[in-house]
Amino acid sequence: MTARREPLGYTVVVCIAGALIAFVAGMAWGSWRGGVAVALGLLIGSANGFLVRRALGADAGFRAISLGRLAILSAIGLLLGALLGLPFVPLVLLGIAAAQLVLALVSTVTALRT
Repeated sequence: MTARREPLGYTVVVCIAGALIAFVAGMAWGSWRGGVAVALGLLIGSANGFLVRRALGADAGFRAISLGRLAILSAIGLLLGALLGLPFVPLVLLGIAAAQLVLALVSTVTALRT
């Protein structure tokens, strides 16, 4: 590992920890599907940073790629939420949104430290 810390790695670790906490909390509160929904959203959302990194090297316009990337992540979230049950779709999307906040916070902290 280099001296410079990798924000994407931290994001994945934080999202995995959050997914485990969400799952355990869902089990404790008697809604395992709710916990799984948030956990899935966090795991799906944690991949976004890696997709952004790949998009930066693409020949196509970043805006167009971003719209497509976010549409795909949202569609996956909608599909997985629907498989758990329609009431759980917002929880999957909440997990995806939370992962984006984690990425933004980790990136901000990393940038401030350098």
